[in-house]
Amino acid sequence: MEKVKITRKKISSLRRGQKVFQSTGLSELKVTTYNQESNQIEIVCLEIPIKSTGISELIDAFNEKAPKPPAINKLVEADSEIGKELGLTKKNAIKIFDLTDPTYLKQKEAHDSKLGIAIVMKGMDLQIEDEQGEVITDDEEKIKVMKEMGLSGEHFTQLVNDISSLTKWNQDEKENFLE
Repeated sequence: MEKVKITRKKISSLRRGQKVFQSTGLSELKVTTYNQESNQIEIVCLEIPIKSTGISELIDAFNEKAPKPPAINKLVEADSEIGKELGLTKKNAIKIFDLTDPTYLKQKEAHDSKLGIAIVMKGMDLQIEDEQGEVITDDEEKIKVMKEMGLSGEHFTQLVNDISSLTKWNQDEKENFLE
């Protein structure tokens, strides 16, 4: 991975049309193959260009549609751990979210998967083409093609994390920046 250079740039005005907040980078995906002829394992680092434009709006839109866990009524004793946290003085009925509900968990998993796909589709800064070189525009077809190419769950997670991290400071960056 390349060294990271961090600079300061004071902004005194913003003008429509400027790309001040656009972040770009590379997602580095590991691909391992075994070469039978040389009896050697080969590791290749694929550099996938990525961008952050439109990702926060996408996440906000998805969060509005996120499934909600069901609320259940529960009797809580005043001297229980929850009762003490809530400052209860007597036994009370409270509503709590059931984060273990199987239906909710399935819905949340499906939602998170769709969000991940949307982040990758919006954040990859390259075109995906069919066998004839025609650009594929359908996201489901793009994912299908990438899976046929060997995209693994780990690759997918790496892409989501790298795209999401383009605009987040990590601890090393913060420490180096403040030096």
